[in-house]
Amino acid sequence: METSAIAGMAMSMQAAQLQEAVGVGVMKMQMNAAKDAGQAVVEMMNKSMQSIEKSVNPHLGNILDIMA
Repeated sequence: METSAIAGMAMSMQAAQLQEAVGVGVMKMQMNAAKDAGQAVVEMMNKSMQSIEKSVNPHLGNILDIMA
């Protein structure tokens, strides 16, 4: 095998490794963004459920009677 062929194969391997590393990095960024968006949706739903519950039962949580 020629030296230039070996060098070409090494460069091709390096390029493939770089392409894979970039792909994995982009995928991690995408997964983090999706996770953040999901958490924001859950938080928004929790807040809206609290608002709905207060509008349905406005008296709940206003008075605390304690008997000893």
